[in-house]
Amino acid sequence: MQQTAIKVGRAFTIIIYAEESSSPVLLPPPPKEGVFAWVQVLGAFVLNLNTWGMMNSYGAFQTFYQLDMLRSYSPSNIAWIGSTQSFLLFLVSLAAGPLFDAGYVRWLFWTGSLLVVVGMFLTSITSAYWQVFLTQALMMGLGFGCLYLPAPAIVSQHFHAKTALAMSASSTGSAIGGIIYPIAFNALQPHVGFGWATRVLAFILLATSAIPVFLMKSIAPPRPTRGLIDRTAFRDAPYLLLSLGLFFGVMGFYIIFYYIELLALERTDVSSHLSGYLLVILNAASLPGRIIPGYYADRIGSLNTQAAVAFAGAVLTFSMLAIRTTAALVVVTVLYGFMAGAFMGLPAASIVNLSPDKSKIGTRLGMTLAFIGFGMLISNPIAGAILGDDEDWVGLVVWCGALLAASFIGLTVSRILKVGPELAKAI
Repeated sequence: MQQTAIKVGRAFTIIIYAEESSSPVLLPPPPKEGVFAWVQVLGAFVLNLNTWGMMNSYGAFQTFYQLDMLRSYSPSNIAWIGSTQSFLLFLVSLAAGPLFDAGYVRWLFWTGSLLVVVGMFLTSITSAYWQVFLTQALMMGLGFGCLYLPAPAIVSQHFHAKTALAMSASSTGSAIGGIIYPIAFNALQPHVGFGWATRVLAFILLATSAIPVFLMKSIAPPRPTRGLIDRTAFRDAPYLLLSLGLFFGVMGFYIIFYYIELLALERTDVSSHLSGYLLVILNAASLPGRIIPGYYADRIGSLNTQAAVAFAGAVLTFSMLAIRTTAALVVVTVLYGFMAGAFMGLPAASIVNLSPDKSKIGTRLGMTLAFIGFGMLISNPIAGAILGDDEDWVGLVVWCGALLAASFIGLTVSRILKVGPELAKAI
């Protein structure tokens, strides 16, 4: 194994590992973090708006389908639509990583944008479960998988000192999308019907998709296409435990995004009008959660920050067992949204920090996202099955809290293996 060190600036060194039989892969030093770099953050913001933002909005569709269009189906069956959509975002990222590394970023942008926009337009004319599953789950999920990974991968190429801040800023698109799309859908659907409410969302997706297509640029030279996985990752215990912690954390946080409106209607005295905006409140609260912790994560470490957020999320989740009033529900929703935003905004920075070979960032991101995707696939359907016709909200909340507690344990052990137990060490 050969090792090459590239000095960047005063205190940032990229270590490149290459097999003895191949030449070392030399990456250009990151450019000055100027205007063009922040333009890439804008493009990544839009990608997050149209991928995670739409996924964060599925709770509005879950409620509508369960109470209206697909009311003959169980909560678990309906949850499979959103969970399959999320699963495909992560699974396709496994293939998108090597494609990105090989220089096919434009192909990913065009293919993903086409699938997402056409999928949403076709969803607007559906009426049967299989039709919704084909368009909203499969087509849009495949499109999400093509679009998401380039966002953190390109941003990571343009930043070094402010990596976590830049990635957190770009991830605010997820929160903005989670505000705009549910408000638009809930406001329009009673007046113009499901079809036109959904088509309005499709037109927004169409208009915004042009921004990353024409503004974003990868500055890393194309590298020979490698396999879908980086085999050295399986010998990297901190990376494996980080992936496990992210696996449990994303599973746990997204349960509340799907079920917050129904939980509020069944267990609290909240009005039906306010319950329709709880998902918006959750996403709005995640906006500062993606920026503020990202700013401090560059100083105290993204992995340290993420472990603390997972612990706080577990505590907040279990506190939902005692909530019965509107005031308490809103307070917990705001705090939970903040923690969820922080957790979702930091994984890419943590993976970058734990990856010794920066030429394989795309591949490792894809591996982790694909692993997380399997969790997303089963988490909410399991939660729906736990809820069942008997509406076992206690079981659902405990399932969510246990997942976040497991996430905290995995992330904590990962940082201990990497830098030791001293809390003062940033990682």
